[in-house]
Amino acid sequence: MKEENNETITRVADLNTASRNVNLHVKVLEKSEPKEVTSRRTGETHRVSEILIGDESGTILLSAWDDMIEKIETGKTYDVKNAYISVFQNSMRLSLGKYSTITQSDEEIADEDINRDNNMSSKTVQYRPRGRGRRRLNRFDRGRRRF
Repeated sequence: MKEENNETITRVADLNTASRNVNLHVKVLEKSEPKEVTSRRTGETHRVSEILIGDESGTILLSAWDDMIEKIETGKTYDVKNAYISVFQNSMRLSLGKYSTITQSDEEIADEDINRDNNMSSKTVQYRPRGRGRRRLNRFDRGRRRF
C-alpha cells in the first residue's frame, strides 16, 4: 500500500472479498462489449461491461454500468476512489458504488510494468454474504426438528 494525498493506495494483489473503500491507481487493459441486463428488482434495462484493469501487482475485472462505460478508455490510467469488491459467480470484481469516483490520472503506468500473470478475478473465491447469519426461529419453529 502506498500513501498519496493522505489516501492509502491499495495494490490489486492486496484486494480480497472483504475489501471496502479502496483507492487504486490502475491502467485499463481490455474492455468487453456492453451487455444488456434486466434488473430483477425494478425490471429496468441496464448495460454492463467487464473492464480488465491492472497495476504492478496484478489485474482484476471492473464492472462498469451504464454511463460509466463510455467514460473509461482502454490504455488510459485512472485513479479509483472508494471502490469495493463484489463476488459474481465465485469471482472477485471491483465495483463502483454511489460514492465512488474514477478520474484519469496524469501519472501513467507502462504496459510492461503490469503483472498480467496475477489475475485476481480468475481465482475462485468462497464467499458468504454478510448479514445473513443463522436463520431465526419463529414461535412456530420452536421445538420442531428439521431434517
